[in-house]
Amino acid sequence: MGSDDGGRDVLISLDGMRSHLPLLALTTTLIACTSAPSPLTDAGVVGGDASEGGLVAVTTLGPVRGAVEEGIPHFFGLPYAAPPVGALRWRAPAPAQAWTATRDATRKAAACPQPEGLFLAGSEASEDCLFLNVWRPPLSTAGRSPVMVFIHGGGFNSGTGNDEQFDGAGLAGRGVMVVTFNYRLAQLGFVAHTAFMAEDTAHHTSGNYGIMDQQAVLRWVRDNAAAFGGDPGNVTLFGESAGGISVCANLVSPGAAGLFHRAITQSGPCSFTITPLRDESARAPVQSAVSQGRLFAQALGCDAAPDVAACLRSRSVEEVLAAAPRPTELERFGARYQPIVDGYVVPEPPWTALRAGRFHRVPFITGSNQDEGTVFTRNLEIPDEAAFRAAVGLLVPDHVDEVLRLYPLSAFPGALAAYTAFAGDAAFGCASRAQARLVAATGTPAYQYYFSRLNPGGRVLRLGVYHSSEIAYVFGRFTGLLVRADADDAVAQAMGSAWVRFAGTGDPNAPGSSTWPAFTAANDTYLEFGDTIRTATGLRRERCDALEAWIDPP
Repeated sequence: MGSDDGGRDVLISLDGMRSHLPLLALTTTLIACTSAPSPLTDAGVVGGDASEGGLVAVTTLGPVRGAVEEGIPHFFGLPYAAPPVGALRWRAPAPAQAWTATRDATRKAAACPQPEGLFLAGSEASEDCLFLNVWRPPLSTAGRSPVMVFIHGGGFNSGTGNDEQFDGAGLAGRGVMVVTFNYRLAQLGFVAHTAFMAEDTAHHTSGNYGIMDQQAVLRWVRDNAAAFGGDPGNVTLFGESAGGISVCANLVSPGAAGLFHRAITQSGPCSFTITPLRDESARAPVQSAVSQGRLFAQALGCDAAPDVAACLRSRSVEEVLAAAPRPTELERFGARYQPIVDGYVVPEPPWTALRAGRFHRVPFITGSNQDEGTVFTRNLEIPDEAAFRAAVGLLVPDHVDEVLRLYPLSAFPGALAAYTAFAGDAAFGCASRAQARLVAATGTPAYQYYFSRLNPGGRVLRLGVYHSSEIAYVFGRFTGLLVRADADDAVAQAMGSAWVRFAGTGDPNAPGSSTWPAFTAANDTYLEFGDTIRTATGLRRERCDALEAWIDPP
């Protein structure tokens, strides 16, 4: 939220996820063929060698050969835009070049570059990274299938749609087409500079390249879903963490209008801060994306170049990602590499837009996990009440006593646990509840969930039901330490089925059932996915009623 809501800004930093907090508002960014596509056919029908196996689909760019695994066809490494390299770096995504020979689509392509040391899930990285992956239902599936497009998280600085935990086969087996993809990250995806703005003579903006990539994917889906048995008129956009924040950005972006028809944010509510493109009255050395870009150009020795844009584009990927200011420096001043309120791609902060009803009014699911804060506070030292008070005072100095009343140390195993619960509620749980209220107030169907299932394998992490732990249950992919016991299988079946039903109809309930009522301010309802799956009301009501007043002041 911007300071137009009144009051000064303070800052919370939780292990790389950060936000502005206006005095009474607590939110956290913790963190070229032109012919119509042909239906999917077997290889022999479209002229391929049937002995090679696999399946061929004809996209608007050319034919692609996928593979079938356990009855689920998939197509990997499909380009949705031209490589954003050379003169195309720091520009809106350009159309990909068409091809004529059948393209192999059995292997995932490179992930997008990201700062050294961040998790790449085994993928190689390349600046030529604008690729997507498709899973479709079994060939026996009749009619056009709903499409689910997933945006990965990673704080806009890391991650890839290639990650095995996002494997779409399980959801596709339930009758939907699933798309995952890469989008530009960090400095390559979200740096703004006046030199780039001068190149954009139509809109005079820069910086939201990662969001524009996401919209290029949605346009690809519009133009090509039918080639894979999908329905371009029934697209669900869903994402986790930064992916959920991305959904919010697209909810208010004119460029995404009509490209998706349902939305799901998993632990990524729309209250998360978006950097302003300009803020000429900034009180800190780094505040706006443009001022951030100036420091970035200085770090690369390009600030005094005759052609700043050309100089920046001449630098290697390694130099770009190593250039200061890095996110940890920027966060001290309230800016980081993330989506930007530029008046064009993202015209206003999503929370402001939701409050005013200015968003694409599509059916909506939003929710959070039981222990959202643990990932972000695990390295903090808050040993006692005095430290707890000091930490809270940095965030909401006028509400320290109220926070201590709502989160008494006697209710937690220690001061760090109390602070973690407060931060997780403020950033995710209570913000998601407030978001459901804002959406529902416009008459748009909104559903709230709460995820509380502690995976037996995840216990060794000692992070509880941590941020992102619901992903395994949505996709049905239990990787790493996670195990799939009978109880976990039941939750995964319930979540996966609900997400697919919602994608199909805008209602996550089974026909004739209403176990998950739509949220209203009056019923304050949610569905809990935990050791039991139950409908309940008033999620952390006393705490959230207080915190929501700071998130969304009257």
